[in-house]
Amino acid sequence: MSDFELEALKLKKLRELQKRIANQKSQQTRENPFKIVESILVGRGKEVLEAAYNQFPEVAKVVVEYLARLIKEGKLRGELTGEELYAIFRTLGLNVKLETKIVFKEHGKVKSLIEKLKED
Repeated sequence: MSDFELEALKLKKLRELQKRIANQKSQQTRENPFKIVESILVGRGKEVLEAAYNQFPEVAKVVVEYLARLIKEGKLRGELTGEELYAIFRTLGLNVKLETKIVFKEHGKVKSLIEKLKED
């Protein structure tokens, strides 16, 4: 092999490595922490997360990034319920306000508290 062919081969390998590194970096930036955390939420978890984002956007973003990192590292496994996520925010001193409804189920129909009081 001549020096020219050897240099060409080195340059080709270098370009391949640069492309591979660029792909890995872009893949890491494409992973949305919100989507990672949202994928393990169950119950009212999504509702709690959205309420936290609406009421405390900066703090919620930091919490979600931390939870996403724990999930990717394998330190947080399984499902995360709405109650557990709410407890995390409460531990941090954030009182996330959730919409609460009282409903009655009569004769196979679901009625709100207002509808029930109007009937009586």
